[in-house]
Amino acid sequence: MTKMNCILLTTCIVLIAFCGSGSTLRCYHCDNSPTLCRTNSTCLTTEDTCLQLRFGKLRTFSCWKTSQCNVNEIADSFLLDNFEFFCCQHDLCNESAITGVNKAAFSIASVMAMLWMLL
Repeated sequence: MTKMNCILLTTCIVLIAFCGSGSTLRCYHCDNSPTLCRTNSTCLTTEDTCLQLRFGKLRTFSCWKTSQCNVNEIADSFLLDNFEFFCCQHDLCNESAITGVNKAAFSIASVMAMLWMLL
């Protein structure tokens, strides 16, 4: 291998090791929508989470920060007190509907159904 090829190869390895991909998160983005959102946008580099917020029959979809993905931060930002929310960290992951089904209630119902089938 020539000296020039070694220098180019080393330079490429260093660039790959120290440079990020430059890609940012993409999330669905709609304000106060009565249906699921189909508009999406590229998030800012400071926004690392997709958010879906449901209050009543309306939903808001947006980019968000993981550190702010909690009840208090969302309530303060959107001035709401009765809502459900869902946060996720991969492209366009905030499209799914929030089911609102309590996991404990679902577990109890499953156990009862299995017991009923056994009797």
